[in-house]
Order: sequence, then structure tokens, then C-alpha cells
Amino acid sequence: MISILRKIMPEKMPFFAAVSYAAGPAKIFMPQYRLMAKDVAEAVNPDRKTECSNGAGAMILDIGTGPGVVPLEIGLLEPAARIIGVDVNEKMIEIAQKNKKKYGLTNVDFRVMDANALLFGDNTFGMIVSTDSLHHWKRPARIIDEMYRCLKPGGEAWIYDGFSGASNKDIDAYIAGWPAGRPRFFPLYSMIRLILGIHGFSRKEYDTVIKGIVAKTQFKTCACQQRGVMMRVCLRK
Repeated sequence: MISILRKIMPEKMPFFAAVSYAAGPAKIFMPQYRLMAKDVAEAVNPDRKTECSNGAGAMILDIGTGPGVVPLEIGLLEPAARIIGVDVNEKMIEIAQKNKKKYGLTNVDFRVMDANALLFGDNTFGMIVSTDSLHHWKRPARIIDEMYRCLKPGGEAWIYDGFSGASNKDIDAYIAGWPAGRPRFFPLYSMIRLILGIHGFSRKEYDTVIKGIVAKTQFKTCACQQRGVMMRVCLRK
């Protein structure tokens, strides 16, 4: 079943929900966000000279940045990159700005912006990422087309979201990787399973519904890959 939240919640998360998300789910999925940041940092490493990096400091856009954890973790791993995180929710950007001060980074910026109409020129970014936002999008094809417009030729867009079909083994491995010294939420396993069930998509939905949406956009290729307890939808311009 397609995400319940996508049907009942607006794209702009209400104030109370933004605060609750930053305090709860965003922390629960910190190990997953670090895995994503590692994926992106490796893809844009200037030494690799890929289309995403062009052999120089990459420009990266994070759509639906929320509290800004993913771009900040990317900024730590790849200092040469410049990352911009955007979110339609003013409170989320306020939280992201506070987190930026804690990280002490200068290569990450945050802006209030609607992903349905990105305020960037064509061919601006080598890579665009989005984490845990797809299930909120009311017009996903429009946002994905905006990604296409803002990507440089050869650039990639990676859309991460929950995988409701994650196995018990996947969740066990995720919990085993919980950073030492981090608080363990109780019952953590049940909370992760619940969040994935509400926010995530099944394998069938990724292979049919999500790929069907992408087929209506300017992107010509779409691959869905499991990464931890989430799926990564990989698009290339």
C-alpha cells in the first residue's frame, strides 16, 4: 500500500511534526543517513573525476533536507563539495541552521524553498539527493522534473526512502551498527519496523509505481537499489 502519510499529510510538515521529527525519527535513522552521506561523498570525490564531480568541488542539492543531517554529514566527508539543503518548512530550516553551527561547517547552506519550483538555474548541480521526502510529495513527477532541469548533463539524482520490505536481518544489522554511546530507543526494533511500514514503499511499489512516475519525467533510466533499511532510486541525466 502506498505510503499513508503521502495521502493524509501536506508536503509542508506542520510545526509540531517538524519538531517531533527532528527529535525522534531523524535520530533513530542517523546510521542510515551516514551511510547515504558516505555514498554521496564517494560519488562526488574530485579524485574520481566522475560526471557528478567533474574533477572539482561538486555542487550538491539536498531536497527535503529536514534538520539538515545528510548534507552536514556529506560536508564532513567531502570538504571540497558545496552542499545546499532546501526544505519548504521554515522550522526545519531553522533547526538545520542550528545543527550547522554545531558541525562548524562553511561548505553547507540551507534555504527555505519549494521543490516544485526550485530557484536554481538549469544545469547547476552535479548531484541531487533527497531523503525521506518522496512519500510526502503530492506531485512527484513535477519535483523529479525539477531535479532533471537543475542537474548538469551526466549528473545523478538519488532519491532515498523507506523500504517496508526490509527483512528482520536487515533491521538487526542496522541496530547492530548503532553508534557506541548513542541512546538506544526502546523498543527500537518495533519503532523502526513501524516507521518503515508507514513511510516506506514495498519492493513492488518501487518497481511499478515509483518507476511508473519516473517514466513520466524527462529521465530515461531508473534503478532501485536497497541500501540498509531504505531504497535508493537512482536517476541519471
